[in-house]
Amino acid sequence: MSKKSILWIIALILGAAVVLAIINGVVKNETGIDYGDKVKTFNAVVLENKKTTLLVEPLEGEDELKSSDKITVSVVKDGAVFEDLSSFKVGSTVKITYDGTIMESYPAQIRAIKVEAAK
Repeated sequence: MSKKSILWIIALILGAAVVLAIINGVVKNETGIDYGDKVKTFNAVVLENKKTTLLVEPLEGEDELKSSDKITVSVVKDGAVFEDLSSFKVGSTVKITYDGTIMESYPAQIRAIKVEAAK
């Protein structure tokens, strides 16, 4: 097989990969992690703040309340460092965006994509 044929095969494979990625419709958050269509959001009241984790209670009517009445929330940034959540005061309402995964423990645990003050 000639060198030119090998280059054409490589170009064809790379082109197919790009087309598949576009067709797949990759959804990414601010960290660049692909969560597909599993991203979920819920509102909760802060029960406890430990600077890098929040203990929250989902508001009445939220689906997450079916999993647990208390959920520990943390936000990982840069792969290993936890984001500072100390600005959220006990009693405040927060909006939590996460990848749809709830670790079933008590309290349940969520690795959030983003935590912000609820409006």
